[in-house]
Amino acid sequence: MRLRQIGLGLALALSVAFQAHADDGQTAYDKGDYASALAHWQPLADKGDAASQDGLGSLYALGKGVPQDYAQAITWFAKAAHQGLPKAQFHLGYAYLRGDGVARDRNVAISWFRKAADQGYQPAQTILDHMN
Repeated sequence: MRLRQIGLGLALALSVAFQAHADDGQTAYDKGDYASALAHWQPLADKGDAASQDGLGSLYALGKGVPQDYAQAITWFAKAAHQGLPKAQFHLGYAYLRGDGVARDRNVAISWFRKAADQGYQPAQTILDHMN
């Protein structure tokens, strides 16, 4: 039992550490320091951190600090979206709506928007309202 509690405590500590570094990436991104955002997010994204994966997707989708590459953006957005991150689900839906890096597919876009909206992500609800 004690070993299990230690394991749970370690997992929680790592989760908090990942979030702190992901937040550092977001702070750098917001300041326009895309190289620093990339440096913060890449190792975390490689380890499965959904927020960092979504951040990388944004860098690639917009060509900020990296060459614009929709295929890479979709890869990262999809990894985060499949983990349930609503912002990434919205980004993936938007890519399908526009056909950025994927075949344009309104139905798939709506499906991703609904997943995000069901979690209370307001931009997804707004776009769904405009699509109806």
